[in-house]
Amino acid sequence: MIFAPFDFEGINVAMPTRTFERRLDLSVGSKTLRLIEVGPAHTRGDVLVQVVEDRVMYTGDILFIEGHPIIWAGPVRNWISACQLIVDSDVDVIVPGHGPITDKKGVAALRGYFEYIEREARRRYEAGMTVLEAAQDISLADYSSWGDSERIVVNVASLYREFSAGKVASSIVELFAMMAQLRRERRK
Repeated sequence: MIFAPFDFEGINVAMPTRTFERRLDLSVGSKTLRLIEVGPAHTRGDVLVQVVEDRVMYTGDILFIEGHPIIWAGPVRNWISACQLIVDSDVDVIVPGHGPITDKKGVAALRGYFEYIEREARRRYEAGMTVLEAAQDISLADYSSWGDSERIVVNVASLYREFSAGKVASSIVELFAMMAQLRRERRK
C-alpha cells in the first residue's frame, strides 16, 4: 500500500502553536513529559519524549530495533549522541519508532552499529571506493538478523556526504536504485 492512491481532500493541517529548542518540560495531568531535541539525525526534527514518572521514553525515528536504520539527515554523531543520551537516561522502557519495545541493551546495539558503519565507511571513503562499492563491501554479518540491510547504501551515502563536507552527494532516485541493486545481489 506504499504507493496507493490516497485521498487527502478535506484534511486540515494543524500547525504547531508552540515550539522549543533543546528541551521542554510539560505537565500533562499528573505526568511530566520531557521533550528533548536530538536532531538532525534521521531527520531534522528528531525529538525524544520521556515520561519521567513512568520511566518510559518514546524515541520516534531515532531507534530502529531489529532493523537497519536509515540516515536521511545526519550527522551520524548526532545519532550516536542521541543513543548515548537514551542509555544515560533514567528510563526502564524504551519505545522505538521502528521495531519492538526495547531496553538500554537494544539502544547500545544500535549505537554500536552507527560507530561500526562510520568507521568502515571512512576506511572505504579514504580508499576511494564509490558509495555502492563501499555498501557492497561492508560486512553486516553482526547485523544479519536485522531487516532491510540494503539501507546501508543510504547510510554510506550520508557518511560520504559528511566526510566530503557535502561534495559527495547522491540523489534519492540514485539511492533507491542502488538499494534495489544491493537487495537483488544479496538475494542471489
